[in-house]
Amino acid sequence: MQLQFRTQNVASTQGFLPIAECRDIVRAMKDAPRVPAQVVRAGESILDQSLRLCFDHHFPEDFKRVIGDRMASYFADHRIAFDSDANYLYGPYFMSYEKGSFFRAHRDVANHKNDPPRLAAHRWSLLLYLNGRDAVGALPTFDGGALTIYETDPHLRDRRVVIVPEPGMLLLFRSSLMHEVATVREGTRYAAAGWMSSSNSSPLGGQR
Repeated sequence: MQLQFRTQNVASTQGFLPIAECRDIVRAMKDAPRVPAQVVRAGESILDQSLRLCFDHHFPEDFKRVIGDRMASYFADHRIAFDSDANYLYGPYFMSYEKGSFFRAHRDVANHKNDPPRLAAHRWSLLLYLNGRDAVGALPTFDGGALTIYETDPHLRDRRVVIVPEPGMLLLFRSSLMHEVATVREGTRYAAAGWMSSSNSSPLGGQR
């Protein structure tokens, strides 16, 4: 699995997760309990579907740990390239975006003095895509739902980094970067998210 840096703050690797495993997780997500996804505002988790419209799927910790450990190990194997003090993964969380779903522009770090300490500890955001636009291995497809990351490097001609999800792709970017999920036009977009964090900045230590 080759790590490719698209910019100095955005990287990805193709085929992080085999198609068969993506298919198994998607099937499990369809059967798992789900709730409308919330956002954190001024220290509180609230439901605001004008900002974020999608679902969180609930799995046992043992299920999540299998994927989370692989994501964290991959980051650790490339720690020098990421130039980060992050040493544990918060997550992963599994989410689905149905037709009409979106996530407006936001950052994955604390923006308010009352935000949970764990948000201040986020260093790199990791997104694992489970399906895409093309029909592969009996996976469901979707249209729309691209991720746009807004780079801060002044030397870039275009600071927008547009990511079109592909099954099994792992995307990594600095959590301080603004980013948004475009509206899904057809189908359902499945993904998992985690955050490489620093125990030096959070009282949670190595907890997920």
